[in-house]
Amino acid sequence: MSENDNTTPGKDIGRTRGSAYRSHMPTTTPSVAIIGAGFGGLGAAIELERNGIDSYTIFDRGPGVGGVWRDNTYPGAACDVPSPTYSYSFELESEWSARFGSQAEIKAYLERCAEKYGILSKARFNTEIVAARFDEPTGRWEVEVDGGEKFWFDALICATGQLSRPKIPDLDGLNTFAGDHFHSARWDHSVDLRGKKVAVVGSGASAVQLVPAIVDEVSELHVIQRSPNWVGNKWNHKSNRQVKWLMRNVPSLARLQHNVEWVWYETRVPIIFNQFDPLRGGFHEWLKFKIRREIKDPELRKAVTPNYKVGCNRVLLSNDWYPALDRDHTTVHANAVTKVTPAGLVLDDGTEVEADVIIWCTGFTATEYLAPIDITGRDGRKLHTEWKSGPEAYLGIAVSGYPNLFMIYGPNTGSLTNTIIFLLEKQARYARQAIQRIAQNGGWIDVRQDVQDQFNAEIQRKLAGTVFTSGCPGWYHTDDGKVVAVWPGSHVAYARATGKVDFDSFEHGRPDRARV
Repeated sequence: MSENDNTTPGKDIGRTRGSAYRSHMPTTTPSVAIIGAGFGGLGAAIELERNGIDSYTIFDRGPGVGGVWRDNTYPGAACDVPSPTYSYSFELESEWSARFGSQAEIKAYLERCAEKYGILSKARFNTEIVAARFDEPTGRWEVEVDGGEKFWFDALICATGQLSRPKIPDLDGLNTFAGDHFHSARWDHSVDLRGKKVAVVGSGASAVQLVPAIVDEVSELHVIQRSPNWVGNKWNHKSNRQVKWLMRNVPSLARLQHNVEWVWYETRVPIIFNQFDPLRGGFHEWLKFKIRREIKDPELRKAVTPNYKVGCNRVLLSNDWYPALDRDHTTVHANAVTKVTPAGLVLDDGTEVEADVIIWCTGFTATEYLAPIDITGRDGRKLHTEWKSGPEAYLGIAVSGYPNLFMIYGPNTGSLTNTIIFLLEKQARYARQAIQRIAQNGGWIDVRQDVQDQFNAEIQRKLAGTVFTSGCPGWYHTDDGKVVAVWPGSHVAYARATGKVDFDSFEHGRPDRARV
């Protein structure tokens, strides 16, 4: 599949192999590197494959496909978006065991998709990209993997995701702890929790799922939450053989289910806008009623009730979270951890928490997009230097100064009201259109700086009218308050914005030196 590039060092492993392309495709297709094999990367590969572009290579640092659904194997791991919509729209699944799929089911689904669309043969697993450099004389990208090997591509699709790099606080004494400790996204299955004193640091999405799953095993459970989250009911009805048979044999039913779920979730968009405070107020009271109904202890109720607006952080879903916190052997600490000792944790109020095992549910480096890849663009500019005050991109897909580079799940494209898979598909479609233009005209395209600046100014203006700028905790913004993670609008609006590439918004260039 690879061939030597005689004009520059390294290998070209993404060039056409003489395949017969569809009639509407050009006879020469650009070579494409896809970084990441989760929903975004696989979706991008399938989008290329379905449109006659097979000159791509998928790189992933893990042993197989799945991304976060491969890595997060903690007890209780599951999706909090209904699986009929948390699927590719072109590959609906009829075999979900319940409305919300489990981690194992979602991983298996992605493996089936990769197999069905024939993209596994173009994947290099256990291969981490450490650097990518745009070479202006040739108009191509030099991609370096861990170990020093280099390859050349005409375009990059970066689908590394927002939640791929676990974050453990850099605390004094971390390495002195005498017991076992690990991040929820790197679950250590060799550790037996039965009869142990366990401290769970964090109360976000993973904690809400794993705490109820382990509460019956441990002798003591300490939940350390710096800030509580809003938690709603999870209407997770089970499937049955009759329903599965119907979905499998009457495809229109699976499509109807997908569409109904999608439209229902899309109707939640207004809750992110400040002008709909009265509507959000009703949702707010309903969530507080859930706390009163499921927790008996008034002090605990107070500790787990957020003091920020509903909607400015993801509303988590669980029927078991609050009952698990209200167990006799569970203690909730509304404090931050300041130090780790051989025996456990020290909190900011001086409380010492003894533990045999510490589980870090402390999230990910979500605002550090594309890290730790060292990305160099035109004129030697460094992406992470330019993003020091927060990442910016045009439509969350293209960055000025970095030609032929496209992102999946980039800045300001996070979804809180509907399924992220829909947005990933639209981004893959956009990247595919751009790559087709590159194939037709040659050279490279680079979004204009003024277009990117205007887009981001408008995004921040819209965000100013949403709950995301109301001082809520979480990872949606940088330390100075700039919101960089979420899309301030409907999924329909994003689909319209990305439906067709406006090539007038891009500079068009040709390499100084033709490649052989």
